[in-house]
Amino acid sequence: MTEATALLVAAIKFKWQKDEKTYDYFIPAGLTVNVGDKVVVETKRGETTVEVVAIKAESEMAQKKIVRIVEPEAEGEKA
Repeated sequence: MTEATALLVAAIKFKWQKDEKTYDYFIPAGLTVNVGDKVVVETKRGETTVEVVAIKAESEMAQKKIVRIVEPEAEGEKA
């Protein structure tokens, strides 16, 4: 088989954004990302933490991959 597996895409939103625009980043194979997760992405100004607002099957706008998921800090609260 020579068919490549398509990567899922995460639509993310930056903290400073006032509008509803999102930016698409590929989700690397083996990484599980959910809506509401905080992830690190590479921007022109370096790495930054953003929130995932949607998961898409594909995107023509995505060019970069998510770097990693930000692990929630243990605050003593169990769900």
